[in-house]
Amino acid sequence: MKRNLLTRTPVIALAAAPAAGTAGCTVTSPFQTAETASLGDGVPVDLDSAQVRNFAPVSGEKGGDATVIGAVENVSGKELTLTVAIPGGSKAETKVPANATVSLSEDTKVTLTKVDVPPGDMITLEVSDGTESTPVLTPVLDPTGYYEDFAPKGWTPTPTPSASEGEGEGH
Repeated sequence: MKRNLLTRTPVIALAAAPAAGTAGCTVTSPFQTAETASLGDGVPVDLDSAQVRNFAPVSGEKGGDATVIGAVENVSGKELTLTVAIPGGSKAETKVPANATVSLSEDTKVTLTKVDVPPGDMITLEVSDGTESTPVLTPVLDPTGYYEDFAPKGWTPTPTPSASEGEGEGH
């Protein structure tokens, strides 16, 4: 019995060594739940009086209009005016009540005109809450799939050929 215990002890110690050596790996790692994450295709924007999440323009073509989507939380005790602008181009504004959250795509419509960037490219927009202004680099989203409901007014999608149209003679 003593001999069996002597052969098991090194095996158990050898198996426990890596577990003990890696047990402290998470001590210096930050909690990921404490980090702000952008779960959609848009970007986060933090201003003095407002926090904007999933911020992005939806546009179907270069030079066309864009519907701005995202959620704006007014963290101040007074109403604010959120301004979104293309530097040197169009701008749009919306009011956000004190201590409230507004959906830019559902509660209020914010539209920029003459967006000189095609869908899929990045654009710099100026975002202001009335006290602070910051440039924001964000993707221009194509109004297809989930974003089709947010297409700018008057935009029509390019027709795609159906399976029967693609069939030719002799195929």
